[in-house]
Amino acid sequence: MIGELHSLGRQDSFALGRELTELTDWFDADSSCFAVVVLDKFGAPYAIMSRDTLAYALSRPFVSELYKHRPVEEILEEWGVPVLAIPCAEPIDSAVTSALARPAPYRYEPLLVQGEGTWFLLEIHDLLAQQCELLSATIDEVNTKRRELIAAQQESERLHEQFVTASRDAGRAEVATGVLHNVGNVLNSVNVSAALIARTLQDSKLSNLGKALTLIREHENDLFAFLTSEERGKRLPGYLSKLGEVLVAEQMTVVEELQLMERSIEHIRQIVQMQQSYARSAIILEPIRPADIMEDALRVNLVSFDRHNIKLQPEYQDIGPVSIDRHKVLQILINLISNAKNSIKQNHPEERRIITRIMSLEIDGTRTVRFQIIDNGVGITPENLTKIFSNGFTTRKDGHGFGLHSSANAAREMGGSLSVFSDGPGIGAVFTLDIPIKEKQTL
Repeated sequence: MIGELHSLGRQDSFALGRELTELTDWFDADSSCFAVVVLDKFGAPYAIMSRDTLAYALSRPFVSELYKHRPVEEILEEWGVPVLAIPCAEPIDSAVTSALARPAPYRYEPLLVQGEGTWFLLEIHDLLAQQCELLSATIDEVNTKRRELIAAQQESERLHEQFVTASRDAGRAEVATGVLHNVGNVLNSVNVSAALIARTLQDSKLSNLGKALTLIREHENDLFAFLTSEERGKRLPGYLSKLGEVLVAEQMTVVEELQLMERSIEHIRQIVQMQQSYARSAIILEPIRPADIMEDALRVNLVSFDRHNIKLQPEYQDIGPVSIDRHKVLQILINLISNAKNSIKQNHPEERRIITRIMSLEIDGTRTVRFQIIDNGVGITPENLTKIFSNGFTTRKDGHGFGLHSSANAAREMGGSLSVFSDGPGIGAVFTLDIPIKEKQTL
């Protein structure tokens, strides 16, 4: 916020009715005063007159003779300088946008920052410097998140080694493999976000803002003449405006990917936490919209969908938040979507389609949320339908047969069910996940 800036300038004021000579003498006597606020007869801000702009106006032919010994309002009426007043609570990005949107002759005039019962003068260069610091802080935060991601990946590798060792013990191999499978699926999403953040930072235009600010500081004493006379100065305001838009867009991209990374890392933590003891974990209920879980699961495979030209067809009923175990459901949906993706790879690129469906229904008097993943892939033979959720069963050469088995177990732990239907080879398959909801909840 603007009110948080450390340097807001002087609060010098000058009343209407006084001669312009007094104002020029004031500037000559105080070299630190970059501008004054001209007050009207009621004591309210009427105009802002900066040192540079006044000097430029008086340097024009005959202006000094015509106005110097006359009231200051006469030159203000001829000059017509607009006053830009910004509340103290105004975000810095918004204030910079408003300032740079002014007509070119006044674009770098000081701003009036108004608070509760007081006001301050603020130079636009201070705002640009503050915006640069905020963007730099965002970059620092991104670097911190990247370090956390690296630490999370190292922790995942450490857990991998622990699980491989533990899998030698009887009865624990299945749990360890299931965890690694689910963590690997989510890490795909984390790696995509990390790569996009790294590419955004590598191509960032932030360094160009520092160069522009350096150029402004080099011409601090003749800034107005530089901006109005020299070719580089004339192009500078428009360049800063466009640069500000680019930096804001970069910041939004980084923030969105960081939020996706945080959700994925949290899911990894939950997967590991649920399985660390190699025992059935407690059900952790939290209110969430079913459509949000489905979209999170789709993001894990989003890059693969684009690469293989897979079309998604969402069919969601409008269901409000319901209390379910978010991480278990997400784990199941990621497995089902990954299987569907692999099932349709043999289709012609124009015929690869996955339908994601969500609906609310009542089963045996219990309200239930149903998730369905429908593909038009290789299909399933009747004899394999009865074995598809068995531990270690797979029809893929590079498969391991743990994803669907662990998903079926997770569904039963929530009191739900995971089922499959297929009309046969080449006709696709429908996987259905039903999660019961307590009667007091409203879908």
